[in-house]
Amino acid sequence: MKQYLDILDNCLTNGTKSDNRTGIPTIRIPWGATFTHDMKDGFPLITTKKMPPRTIFTELEFFIKGITDKQWLLDRNCHIWDEWGNIDSWKPEYESKVFSAWMDNDRKPITDEQAKKLKNQAMNECRDLGPVYGWQWRHWNGEYQWNPNNPTNNFNPSKPGIDQLKNVIETAKHDPNNRRLIVNAWNPSYEHNMALPPCHYSYQILIHNNKVNLIWNQRSCDMFLGVPFNIASYAMLLLLFAKELGYEPGVLRGNLGDVHIYENHIPQVREQLSRKPNKLPTMEIPDNNWNGLLNWSSKNGFILKDYICHEKLSGDVAR
Repeated sequence: MKQYLDILDNCLTNGTKSDNRTGIPTIRIPWGATFTHDMKDGFPLITTKKMPPRTIFTELEFFIKGITDKQWLLDRNCHIWDEWGNIDSWKPEYESKVFSAWMDNDRKPITDEQAKKLKNQAMNECRDLGPVYGWQWRHWNGEYQWNPNNPTNNFNPSKPGIDQLKNVIETAKHDPNNRRLIVNAWNPSYEHNMALPPCHYSYQILIHNNKVNLIWNQRSCDMFLGVPFNIASYAMLLLLFAKELGYEPGVLRGNLGDVHIYENHIPQVREQLSRKPNKLPTMEIPDNNWNGLLNWSSKNGFILKDYICHEKLSGDVAR
């Protein structure tokens, strides 16, 4: 997919080195970039490295259903959120690990490196991700409550919040020219409870000439690891909206903010840029078991055809 590769190449060639909260420097373009793809040209799943569609769409289902339990993902062999946990939830485990390390160290202060390692271990073990992405899509400004026994019952029933996604669907059905078909995940009031503040923070549906177009906005853009997932995820969401509303899929557009490549991904990026992209695959949302966008399941909810790609390229997640 040439446009993605052009952004990746521009970042690598013209970006400037910058520090950030993860401790791993990036090469970045802080004035952003725009990704645009017409869905008639195929499904935008990167072909210059092997991508895991099942993993990507399992996470999308996780968002659509407003689930926040990491175990739900693990049970479906989806490991996108393995390194994250709700700050409030992992704090007791972290403090316990710090105390044990302090005792093991003859009651001498632990180093910053030890503290970070213990924090990461506690986050790995924490099931609760907090009111991230999908919870904001389905329960905006509701009252979050963690219930490990029921991953979808993570809100106070008396204060469920606003179901933005449902509202957009219902509004689009009776007023397709509406310019307020927007779902927002960026909620500063809940940021301290989130395992990770949303990188892709909002999207808008626009219907024109019997087609559904989708624009998403993203503040932080990990071009090697994250953005290929984001492109495929929002492309699938566009297809789901098109099927739900009875229109054809149109244009997918991403407004990308801080575009960056982590320094430890540069060799993989160079390898990826050396590869020739293949023809894009096609995607079908089958009628079997279709019960609406809000009830969509990734398990039997898509048919990917003619996906020919280069071999896998891996990289460590910066956190």
